Amino acid sequence: MNANEQLKNISVREEHVPGAQSVRAWRRASQYLVITLLVLIPVTGLFRIDPMAGAFRLLDYQVWFSDIFIVMGFWLMVATGLIFMYSWAGSVFCGWICPQNTISEWANALTARLLGRRALMMDVTGLKMQVARRKDAWINKAMLGTAFLLVSMLFAIIPLLYFFSPDVIWSFLTFHPVASAENLLWIYSVCVLVVLVDASVMRHLVCKYMCIYRIWQHSFKTRDTLHIAYDESRSDHCLNCTYCEDSCFLDIDPRQTLVFDSCINCGDCVAACDHLHTKSKKMQGPGLLSFAFGESDKKSNLGSLLSRTKAATSVTFIGAVCFVIGVYTYQPYSLVVDRAELMQETSALDYRINIANKRYQPAEFRFVVEGLPASMFKLEHDVVTLESAERKDVMLHFSPDIGKGLHRLTVHAESDDGWKKSFKVVYFAQGN
Repeated sequence: MNANEQLKNISVREEHVPGAQSVRAWRRASQYLVITLLVLIPVTGLFRIDPMAGAFRLLDYQVWFSDIFIVMGFWLMVATGLIFMYSWAGSVFCGWICPQNTISEWANALTARLLGRRALMMDVTGLKMQVARRKDAWINKAMLGTAFLLVSMLFAIIPLLYFFSPDVIWSFLTFHPVASAENLLWIYSVCVLVVLVDASVMRHLVCKYMCIYRIWQHSFKTRDTLHIAYDESRSDHCLNCTYCEDSCFLDIDPRQTLVFDSCINCGDCVAACDHLHTKSKKMQGPGLLSFAFGESDKKSNLGSLLSRTKAATSVTFIGAVCFVIGVYTYQPYSLVVDRAELMQETSALDYRINIANKRYQPAEFRFVVEGLPASMFKLEHDVVTLESAERKDVMLHFSPDIGKGLHRLTVHAESDDGWKKSFKVVYFAQGN
């Protein structure tokens, strides 16, 4: 017997390599981190929407839609960054990041704990909710309903934080609403109702049948993206076993995943199969399910990823350049001069100087009109103070004694922090 034949007779035992069990812990940490960030982003002022000004708030600055380089650059980077993630990790956003899935998983776990695993509020197959006999008590149902309501009231605050400042939200929650929070009750009630219906009834039905975002992700998914791989060479371990299928909250058989399915790469099936093999004395080796990218050839996978994300990478670079240009050329104040004849109690002799503060800090502005004798115009205010991000009109009234014809003048504005801007005006006087 030669050496090769002797080697073939040696039994090879594949030892279990721990690690799949940590997938669930890492995913939970990711979900909780995302919810924490969703709260911290508006609370810290990093990003918020100012509905009164119709602008975005980044830290202490307003970003208008006219700041096109910042707006377009930012959204190009976000959109193409997400496309890159879809092309690489598939639907991992749904399983690891999406708050909708986090709420649905929590609701499923709490319902199973209080009413049993078959106690689903809504099922497309028509099955009625089946409450476990030993858990069919009014106290369990009351606890479940109360928990859903409290969590809905808590999560409903998060979207409000993106449109109202924390002090306004706090005044509403402490029953001392300020003027800007008078209608907040109705908005908050709608948010509570939406979250409550989602947590108690809809849950993952939204993910499977209503979420357009999931379909958008699938348009970038191929077999080369992250997916669940099944080791068919050890399929004898799966005889009469559906443990991985039972662990999937989207009712998928992980052993038969396709390119277009509802899998969100949560990894629960991987952890379940690995856990079963860890506890079993008969089945050796790790679980039969694992995460995989395309083929076993890493170079081939990398080449496929680069070819599919080439355009997205280029657009991301363009977006980054636009964003940098926008930040560099950003103007914290705005000066516009135009006719005021459409305003009340004004005439054709009146112009308005509109000064806007795009910073959430006080600023003082000084105005100077150049090009006309001082006797030919009257400025309503030489100095204006804006306490925060707001705008104000300063009236510029021309004298009726001004000579007939075209008059060219320049309005200069200077802030207390050194910002300067000039606006040229051409005024046509009809004369007496």
